[in-house]
This record gives sequence, C-alpha cells and structure tokens, in this order.
Amino acid sequence: MIVKLELGGEVRWTARESAESGRWIAECESLNLAMEADSLDELHGLSNEAMQLLLDDLYRDGELEEFLEARGWRALDMPNRLEDDEIGFDFPWNFTFPKAGDGSERRAG
Repeated sequence: MIVKLELGGEVRWTARESAESGRWIAECESLNLAMEADSLDELHGLSNEAMQLLLDDLYRDGELEEFLEARGWRALDMPNRLEDDEIGFDFPWNFTFPKAGDGSERRAG
C-alpha cells in the first residue's frame, strides 16, 4: 500500500561532494537524516530508502501521525493498521546543491 503525504512543499536534502574523499554527502534537516555514498545516483537511492524506512518504522510504532503533525504535514488515506504488509510513502523530495562561494543553492533537475 502507498500512503500519500501532504507536506505543503517538499523534503529537501542538501547534497555536496566531499573535497577530501570524493564521496557524496547529503543531509535532510527536516527528517534529521544524513547519508553518504560513492556516487550521486547511489546517494539518491539511499536517501529515498532511508526516508521510507524511517516513515515505516514510525508508522509501525504508532508514532507517524505525531511526527507528521509536529512538522505541519499529514497523511492522506492512512490505513488503520498493517501488520506484515508492505507500506510505502509518496511525497515530494529533492536534492539541493550549495554553490561555492555565494551561499546560494541550485536544485537537482
């Protein structure tokens, strides 16, 4: 089952390539998550997986609605209870990439 989340915007990850290691690092302040990967494609997949696992865990612990409400978000058509069934979450999210020097950002296309 897929649960659609209404956020009033999108979940934003700030992504950058580490000058020291060449690995990609992304941070999501609104979800308190951080990821690291060898490539931008891998980072994208890992970030999505981490968000899905976080939301699934909150759902199964009965804490998802409180978590969403604290951020001004809500779930549309939330099932009452799923025991062993798969659940996924549909919501807008994106990477932003800080530009060097001027503090501005650009979004992933």
